[in-house]
Amino acid sequence: MPDASFSQEILNKETIIIKTGKQLDNNNAHEMVETIVSIQIEGYKFIIFDMQQLEFISSAGVGSILGTIEASREIGGDIILCNASNSIMQVLEVLDLADYLTIKSDRAEAVKLGA
Repeated sequence: MPDASFSQEILNKETIIIKTGKQLDNNNAHEMVETIVSIQIEGYKFIIFDMQQLEFISSAGVGSILGTIEASREIGGDIILCNASNSIMQVLEVLDLADYLTIKSDRAEAVKLGA
């Protein structure tokens, strides 16, 4: 389903950007986990989630990020979220994850961390 799809953009040898679709939920969270794990296996340290199009994230969607973040941090990288809407930020704040996750307001700020 196009609303739930996501795409990848290689930025450099250590950084890749995942552009989310409109939804990250039970229907595609497992695909996101598989994508993140394969990116980590390929050696990318920094994974930037560009959430500009994201309108809805479920607990499974949040779990797909949380379940993979330590693998990036253990190798000196991180998973960085950017362009999150106010409604997505509210979900992360309610779940008390805003301080745990690396969140930047826009793509340019996120890219600085992965450069």
